[in-house]
Amino acid sequence: MKKILPCLMVFAAITAHAQSDSIPPSLPPTYPYLSPLSEVAELNANVMSLQFGKADASAKKLIQTAKRKRQSTAEYDKVVALCRRGESGLRGVDRVVIVDSVVVNKEEFLKAYPLSADMGTLTLSSKGDIVQYQTQLNGMVLRPEASDSTHLQIVRHYLENGRLTEGEAIEGLGIEGDTNYPFLMPDGQTFYFSARSDEGHGNYDLYATRYDSDSRRFYQAENMGFPYNSYANDYMLVIDEAANLGWFASDRYQPHGKVCIYTFIPNPSRQTIDYETADLNELRALASLQSIATLPLTDEQKQAKAQAQKRLSTVNSQRSTHNSQRDFEFILNDEKTCYTLSDFTSAEAQNKCSDWLQKTKNLAALNEQLQQMRDSSPTTRQQILNLETRIVELQNEIHNLEKSIRQLELSK
Repeated sequence: MKKILPCLMVFAAITAHAQSDSIPPSLPPTYPYLSPLSEVAELNANVMSLQFGKADASAKKLIQTAKRKRQSTAEYDKVVALCRRGESGLRGVDRVVIVDSVVVNKEEFLKAYPLSADMGTLTLSSKGDIVQYQTQLNGMVLRPEASDSTHLQIVRHYLENGRLTEGEAIEGLGIEGDTNYPFLMPDGQTFYFSARSDEGHGNYDLYATRYDSDSRRFYQAENMGFPYNSYANDYMLVIDEAANLGWFASDRYQPHGKVCIYTFIPNPSRQTIDYETADLNELRALASLQSIATLPLTDEQKQAKAQAQKRLSTVNSQRSTHNSQRDFEFILNDEKTCYTLSDFTSAEAQNKCSDWLQKTKNLAALNEQLQQMRDSSPTTRQQILNLETRIVELQNEIHNLEKSIRQLELSK
């Protein structure tokens, strides 16, 4: 399969639209979330900066020491395997131009994607670690769901009369591990997502694939490599075709709870840097995005970056103006969405929408309270069960309100 990064698109920015049939409020707590590569800080630092030779040598010494002490070597064996994949990855670094970067709170990272809202919606789970994407393609909804007690898989649903159809897992990706952060291009063919598996560079990596209409399956996904991926979590890649800009998120070099959103210029085809003639320090800097301000650029790239910054400024300005006219987002049907109470023509629908807004806020507060109770050991199981019951009741109330509002407004 050819390299896929180059595809372009117009995409959707998202608002916090709560629906009772969107992302489940909770999932099994056994998913393998982010953990350090090693307890040895220097080893982690060498891997993050792509100093794979140093990391490999250190890991092999630690393996020898562990064997003498009859201790497990599994931790360091993983580092050796990762270094082997990393060295191979350095021979295929994409020469991408980074336009901008901004550090934000992880639980609000989608707000940093300044994309138009007419091509679909992204919804972030209350825990901030699962993203659902609703396209404009026949009401298709892509979202991660539990395939068992330890893994997530991306499932395809369709929205019919405000309800999700029974989902079917996306086939052909060829990934053994968690898959998350889905994004499908408007062509319905090019698919980006993130996955955490033993075959990646560590934690969540970005992958790309295309749909094969003959077999009606996706081709086996390809790891997008450097600089899009790192040892840290790299995810949620989207591309705005009209602006010729792309975004992806990464928590490399970031403290806990923070994430960096990189804006880049999508290449029409992968522009691999020649490993044999490249300066290795410069190559590592480009591959790891160590310092955006000092990354080496050709004159042509500098000009392209300056033009892209102007486009980004325009996109941000347009989104700011658009968002200033929004108090919320309530989707009535495929043709109409209300953003303020005055958008409703039915006075009764306006009143019910006010109630819907308050209940939605209450639901968010209760979910936060539930998470705090679960993290607090003195909390009794009965208290948690009572709160979970109230949350389900409130979700049903919100869902019924949504149905009533739609019926009132669309019958006018």
